[in-house]
Amino acid sequence: MKLIRVVVAALCLPVLALLLVSMSLLSLPAQAWGPHGHQTVGAIADQLLVGSNTAKKVRSVLGSNLQTAAVWADCVKGVGQVKVGAPFVYDGSGPYPECDYYENPASQAAMEAFVKRNATHCYSNSSDEVCRHKSYHYTDVSTRQTRYNPAAAGAGPHDIVAAINACISVLQGRPSPAPFDIRGQTEALRLLTHYLGDVHQPLHVVSVYLDKTGHVVDPDSGLFDPKTDTKGGNVIDDGSSRLHSVWDSIPGPLAIKLLAGEGAAAARQLPATTGAVTAWATGWASDTVVSAQPAFSALTFGPQAGNGHWPATHGSDYSQNRQALQRQQLIKGGARLAELLRAIWP
Repeated sequence: MKLIRVVVAALCLPVLALLLVSMSLLSLPAQAWGPHGHQTVGAIADQLLVGSNTAKKVRSVLGSNLQTAAVWADCVKGVGQVKVGAPFVYDGSGPYPECDYYENPASQAAMEAFVKRNATHCYSNSSDEVCRHKSYHYTDVSTRQTRYNPAAAGAGPHDIVAAINACISVLQGRPSPAPFDIRGQTEALRLLTHYLGDVHQPLHVVSVYLDKTGHVVDPDSGLFDPKTDTKGGNVIDDGSSRLHSVWDSIPGPLAIKLLAGEGAAAARQLPATTGAVTAWATGWASDTVVSAQPAFSALTFGPQAGNGHWPATHGSDYSQNRQALQRQQLIKGGARLAELLRAIWP
């Protein structure tokens, strides 16, 4: 049984379904922040909204819940072109088994339409500048920063903060600002649910910048050398794994506990976000900038290798500390998703 179906069932049949979820998660290798992490963020928000007018609106817009919608923005990465000028086609290679929920003619057409509107072209190895919807998932603020700065190296007009604000605009009944082309509340809510997970994943917000010798540099001091960008840890190797993938991976036991109610209980204890809703994404990204610092400060970097990657080493407690920070960030993501949707649809 696919994880998404089992977890959705868990909301209705707590004891039996939770057992099935536990078996499913424990029998699989660690998976990326999507699906397990993204579904956990969505599920926490679903639990916080139970019985509210907001929950009814979410159901009417999505035809499902937030947990199911949370993977959609990654599933659209299965849309591409064989070459420049070719049609945008979903080729059935959505990155997760959970994408099968959207693998039907109507949903595939919706995914293709979104990518076509938000990409110049999108084929194998094309950059995120032209396959632009991929850049909506992250920003690469330097570890030397203490807050999110849209003018800093690694940030930009189509990064995760701008993407969240574009989704909010559509959900509030306004057009999405350029360069985004988000149409309709269903598309906007699917994207927003995913992006709220991304903005709380430390390595989707922060990146360390290194010179060839492995020394940390400040990309916002003097001339910026793009060769120093480690791309959110995607070109840092933690043993045989990419550092970014290590942080994407959510341990099964952690996801189980959060899905079983621990996540929602902890989320209820978080302070409310203050200020205008349009400033919330910036504030949350700034919070992640601060929270993410241990992900890099606990590492020692070696010289850049022939493959363009930097090797990293760390102490034996790194994994335990990572899981504690992942737990914290998943809870924040779920709490803030629910909070934002309540503000939009009281």
